[in-house]
Amino acid sequence: MDFFVGIGGIGMSGLARLFKARGREVRGSDSTEDTLVEELRDEGFEIAIGHEAGNLPDGTEMLIYSVAVPEDNPERQRAKELGVREMSFFEALGVVAEDYRLVAVAGTHGKTTTTAMLALILIEAGLDPTVLVGSKLKEFGNSNLRVGGGEIFLVEACEYRRNFMHLRPDFLGILNVEYDHVDYFKDFEDYQAAFDELAGQSGEVIQPDEVAEYEGELGLPGVHNMMNAGMAAQMARRLGVGEEVIARVLAGFEGTWRRFEYKGELNGAAVYDDYAHHPTEIIATLEASREKHPDARIVAVFQPHQYSRTAGLMEDFAGAFEEADEVIIPNIYEVRDQEADKRAGSAEKLVDAISAHHENVRDGGGLENTAKYLMGSVGEGDLVMVMGAGDVTHMVPVLFSGMGLS
Repeated sequence: MDFFVGIGGIGMSGLARLFKARGREVRGSDSTEDTLVEELRDEGFEIAIGHEAGNLPDGTEMLIYSVAVPEDNPERQRAKELGVREMSFFEALGVVAEDYRLVAVAGTHGKTTTTAMLALILIEAGLDPTVLVGSKLKEFGNSNLRVGGGEIFLVEACEYRRNFMHLRPDFLGILNVEYDHVDYFKDFEDYQAAFDELAGQSGEVIQPDEVAEYEGELGLPGVHNMMNAGMAAQMARRLGVGEEVIARVLAGFEGTWRRFEYKGELNGAAVYDDYAHHPTEIIATLEASREKHPDARIVAVFQPHQYSRTAGLMEDFAGAFEEADEVIIPNIYEVRDQEADKRAGSAEKLVDAISAHHENVRDGGGLENTAKYLMGSVGEGDLVMVMGAGDVTHMVPVLFSGMGLS
């Protein structure tokens, strides 16, 4: 039996599904009950909410933990006492990948969208890949995993804490490299070096300067998506896929969960949900919003992910909202942050920094108050773009239900 600590994470949930598909008995735990946990339960997974030593079942052979789970986690401590083998998500992914021809997509931005595009191209071409992607695809039955019968295993390669060094891709595409994860990498040179190291232990590599914007029809707006499509097309060609298949898939590509995802209308205003959490991603998402809705009044709701990232990239965030007509910062999503980070990167400081570039920015006073403000202030002709990698996405259904956050 394998026990997954943090099973409700987007990557962990997909890997748990893959282990189960390969015949393993899988159970897990997570700190909160959310949509991904509910979906896993519907698929037959037994999941405990809350982390306790007693959650670890008798007969556990391996414990796999999310990188967000600390070493003092009770289940991890219990595993050590029992001599149960422990592996991080990426360590386990690296072991599984040894059975396949590993194709990986790396880069600061666009990994999920590019991986999804390439996955659908390879499927259409009959290559029948196994795919683990950092979002849900309707083509995968609203799942983040597809189990195929071919030799290819397509994954995203995350650079945080050099986690992708547990992978040895046979074929690697690097989309772009721009300083991020400032709580771990000491500077851009350190960050760049990680990608160089991954390329050094990979087989065939496509570097960022080898890829141009895709020139065909694309089902998503935005220059950044044309670059994502350019990488997906280039990798597909190297894998032997013809232009007709590439063009057909990319023309019909509608995106993934939380990537420029249309959620509905609020008082006549179009509402979208997006994972953007880096300044460059915010700029790209808002430019795509303007391209798709040129006459709309764009209301950008942005929840920064980590106080440390907010502080380290403060000036970049400050200038990222040019295409928005109104900017709302509800709060900052805290993860792996120290007290010094909180003092340096507060929501109030970010609002002040944005105010130097933008005349209409406000502190939303939390998700609940932000939702109430939106319900009373937006209407026909507006576009609400909700952005962030934290729990800001939970605010979106509240806008349509009129109920408070639980």
